[in-house]
Amino acid sequence: MKPAHLYVCDHLSSLRPVVDTTLAMARASREAGYESHWCLMEDLIWRHDRLFVFARKFDGNHEVLPGQWVDAAAHFQAAFVRTDPPVGREYLAGLWLLDAAEKTGLSVWNRPSTLTWANEKTLILRYPTLIPPTRVTNRIDELKAMIRAEGTIVLKPLDGNGGRGIFVAADDDRNLSALLETATEEGRRQVMAQKYLDKVREGDRRVLLVDGEPLAVLNRLPADDEHRANMHVGARASFVPLNGDDLRICSAVAESFRELGLRFVGLDIIDGFLTEINVTSPTGVEEVLAGGGPDICAHFVQRL
Repeated sequence: MKPAHLYVCDHLSSLRPVVDTTLAMARASREAGYESHWCLMEDLIWRHDRLFVFARKFDGNHEVLPGQWVDAAAHFQAAFVRTDPPVGREYLAGLWLLDAAEKTGLSVWNRPSTLTWANEKTLILRYPTLIPPTRVTNRIDELKAMIRAEGTIVLKPLDGNGGRGIFVAADDDRNLSALLETATEEGRRQVMAQKYLDKVREGDRRVLLVDGEPLAVLNRLPADDEHRANMHVGARASFVPLNGDDLRICSAVAESFRELGLRFVGLDIIDGFLTEINVTSPTGVEEVLAGGGPDICAHFVQRL
């Protein structure tokens, strides 16, 4: 049997060729001599003492063989969890099964038991000396107090991705109360509030780490009419060298990432502050490669 890798990801039809990191990882797998297979979280089932998966072999973003049920630990050398937030019940159930499958010999990136609780927004709270002034609350009075104390703030939903649902709030905004009501769903939804960092106009740096080692930085510049530096909403990205702040922050988090089994991670850094930790499906490797940076996917395949 030819060695194979499994990608537990969003539907293959939703992945974008050329820029999608999951497809780049699968390409690196094939170039290293492995078959690439994909499945959804709901394609995982447990039979007595083994995880079985309805796996589909693919090349690029095209399936090349019909799916079939296979014993995950017997068929795959490694599995990579690459499902975008927000997470739901099927996602969590899949992680529980993948966690059990690790005990049968299946290697899973990133560690499923960690992914069950490691929220990409709140994970930074474990590193309070590295982050900007930050609060998590559903209370509008608390958010207004933060604006009075810190000035302009950024509001983020705890379960979002790609810049969706992010607002900038300032005291002189006549729509402030309505904005805070919308962001918190009138006090029913917890949000993260961070001090707005003016230097985001100079770039929101995505530092990509494998096994705690920083390999590359992608500097993302917001569009002129945007406050968000997400590539999904038009940010311009370029490969840049690591700087002192990048290395300081990476050094501070690397050992805990290794202990938590977070093997492939993306850090978001603005003006020397850690603002987010991407652990479910970090992106940016294709943009790094296109800008003359290292082939990060080839690097992690070598570490298997």
